[in-house]
Amino acid sequence: MDVDIGIRKDLQPQYTGEEIAVFLILNYLQNDKNENLFISVDSIGYFLTGRFIDSQIDKNLIRGIKKGFEGLKKEEDIIILDQNRNNYIINSKSCRVDTKKYNFIIVNLWEIQKIFSSFGAYGFNVLRFFVNIIGTINGDSKSWHMTQDDMVLSWGVSKNTVNEYLYKLEELELLYTFRSRARRTDKPYHRVGNVYGRYKDKNLIIQEGMEYLSAIPCYKTKRYSINRTSIKLRYNHFLNNSPKYDDIKEVEKLYKDCIKYNESFKTNPNDEIDYLDLSVFEEYGFKNIPVYESKTDDKRKDDFENDNWGEPNSMETGDNDFSIEEIINMPSASDLESEDKQKVKQNIEKPKDDKNTSYEVPTRVIHMKKKEQNREIPLDVKIQQYADDLYEQHGYGTDYDKSIFIVELAEKFPGLDDYEKYYNSAKKLHDLSV
Repeated sequence: MDVDIGIRKDLQPQYTGEEIAVFLILNYLQNDKNENLFISVDSIGYFLTGRFIDSQIDKNLIRGIKKGFEGLKKEEDIIILDQNRNNYIINSKSCRVDTKKYNFIIVNLWEIQKIFSSFGAYGFNVLRFFVNIIGTINGDSKSWHMTQDDMVLSWGVSKNTVNEYLYKLEELELLYTFRSRARRTDKPYHRVGNVYGRYKDKNLIIQEGMEYLSAIPCYKTKRYSINRTSIKLRYNHFLNNSPKYDDIKEVEKLYKDCIKYNESFKTNPNDEIDYLDLSVFEEYGFKNIPVYESKTDDKRKDDFENDNWGEPNSMETGDNDFSIEEIINMPSASDLESEDKQKVKQNIEKPKDDKNTSYEVPTRVIHMKKKEQNREIPLDVKIQQYADDLYEQHGYGTDYDKSIFIVELAEKFPGLDDYEKYYNSAKKLHDLSV
């Protein structure tokens, strides 16, 4: 159903997703013949989703629609003449957009319904983002170029949210993104903005993107061929004895991906991220395991070689003349070794700021960590590990809704107070930068 629906461009940035959704449907339903519009929450829900809504299944959607009505009424953007619970009588004129007086954004009903039929109540946030994007499009080129950093500043959302919504809308074929994957040569570290537009205008968007790249001084950047975040996450689960890696095929797959992870630093260097230690795979019988010199070891070595140890302080001085009683009370070698072990244990349990640590400590640290792995893993850690695996299997770049995630997590770990925090943590680890 290709019906144009309008909303004022100057008011739209102030609206919440709920207010945008309700106003768009009211604008669609109003007409010049009727002075008043008789509408209900259920009617709004029907036009948002393209189906009759259920009072139990769609509780969050219903709550969002009511919130939209309340917000529009409070800001006096619509005139509610009368209300009886979920039924409203609204002045039709207040739902119209004066296209001669104001700039406006056009959205199609089928686009709205595609969003809400896919995401349910989550669609309020996605719709608001979609309207934001559409509002920037040039009427002639049917596209606009904009960096994600600009989106964050303009629309008050996080970069992770920008990435998430872009991918969701692209999967629904509502948006098309021409990714420049380039940086400006006249502005160091400044990325060239991607070009966005409606999916139906894909060819025009590509044409605009190519023309834009040829018009500015820039150079192409290399693409990551692997997802480092995902591999590092799986590697950590492996170290924490995740049951998933009881299967040797999963171990083999992870081992190969870890090699790719380490090799990726040759083409995409990052001194702040260290190599993965592949020696943990030796017990599984892998041969010729590549060895990568730790970047943190290099830094410690540089600190060691550049350190100023000061003037020597000889022990052969008159100040060190000890009495027999003092000598008897001195600690033995075994006492010193025991004290040294206790210090190492304390260093493991308490983070250190000093970078000039001795080289014997890492060996002991590894030994102690292996002992720690045999202890009982806290329940909260177990839940988060399961949540991370759940999101990795079904999550990023799919229609995997938060409510479905919470239901599946609740089946595994019933009776928790806050399931959403595990979803947010898992999603944060998986979100990618475009």
